[in-house]
Amino acid sequence: MAILFLFSCSKRNKEKPLFRFLPSTITKIDFINQIEETNEINILEYLYMYNGGGVAIGDINNDGLPDIYFSSNQNSN
Repeated sequence: MAILFLFSCSKRNKEKPLFRFLPSTITKIDFINQIEETNEINILEYLYMYNGGGVAIGDINNDGLPDIYFSSNQNSN
C-alpha cells in the first residue's frame, strides 16, 4: 500500500496550465481595487473591509466575446 502511495505522489503533471499571466499591455485591462484605511474606515470598524471587490465574466451583449465587470470597494466599478 505504501509503495502505491509513493508512486502516485511522484507522478508529474504534464498537462498545460489552465491559466497564464497576461500583462495589461496585451489585455488592455487596467483595474486596481484600491482601498484606503482612515481613522473612521478601517479593519477594526469594518471587519469585512477587504471583502467585496470582485470580477464577473459573461457574454452580456451576445457578441460572442466575454464581457468583464470589475467591482470595487471604495471606487467606481
